[in-house]
Amino acid sequence: MKLVVELKEKSLIDKFLDVDGFIINLEGLSCYYDELCPMEELEEVIKKIHQNNQKVYLNARKIFHENELDNLDQLLDRLLELEIDYYFYGDVTFYEMACKKHFTDKLIYQVNTYMTNHLDIMVMLKENHSVVVSTEVSFDELKDITNKVKEPLYIHSFGYYPIFHSRRELITNYQKYRQIEVDTSSNYDIVEELRESHYPIEQNENGMAVYLDGAYCLAEEIKELGLDNYYVITSKFIETNDFEKIVDIYNKEEFDKLPTIDIIYTKGLLYEKSKLLKKEGGASCE
Repeated sequence: MKLVVELKEKSLIDKFLDVDGFIINLEGLSCYYDELCPMEELEEVIKKIHQNNQKVYLNARKIFHENELDNLDQLLDRLLELEIDYYFYGDVTFYEMACKKHFTDKLIYQVNTYMTNHLDIMVMLKENHSVVVSTEVSFDELKDITNKVKEPLYIHSFGYYPIFHSRRELITNYQKYRQIEVDTSSNYDIVEELRESHYPIEQNENGMAVYLDGAYCLAEEIKELGLDNYYVITSKFIETNDFEKIVDIYNKEEFDKLPTIDIIYTKGLLYEKSKLLKKEGGASCE
């Protein structure tokens, strides 16, 4: 099975020798990340990964504003001097920059709510190396997509993923409105009025994000989806020791041995309908 794993710590490079590659997070480029890699250490990290015959993936999922484009342009010029294999991205601005600098063959499109059917995916495959399939689909839909798309796809298989994002600093705004002191660097949850689930939230230079109320866990389902695809594991909100255990279990495909740790596992929408049919009370387009 081909695993693509977020690089939580540099020390894990030599521990995860069986994975296909590592996702690296950089300041000014990444969004929804765990730990950032200092720019001055990036070349060394890339060389170490390549020495193990593994691939380097950069998290380039930031949403860029007009006043950030010059910095992005300069950053990409520096990155293109390095041997980076692929870039996960979601902002069309990044795609336009890649066209200008001729590296669209290294792009992997990742917008969680978009890639929900094989026709959308086929369109994006014409312009990118690959795409990440949405987690907002049922397992039947996911199987249907992987059966109809003949090229290998990237599939989120473990970890917390964002369900809401705003460029506004909503935790800071809450602090001002409530007139209370809030440490924006601390971990918080948000609980809706009519639900009991706790959704992790964070605020950083990218704004404010709300994450799924548990670690999305695609496990035994992988065997039905096929081993030609790439399965992505992210480390946010997970302790290093626990993350090592999880990656080891996925490498061995021993999904019944997922550790009992201080996080909630969830199947998300895998076994729920993603929409109401008209005969069941869903909206009509007529």
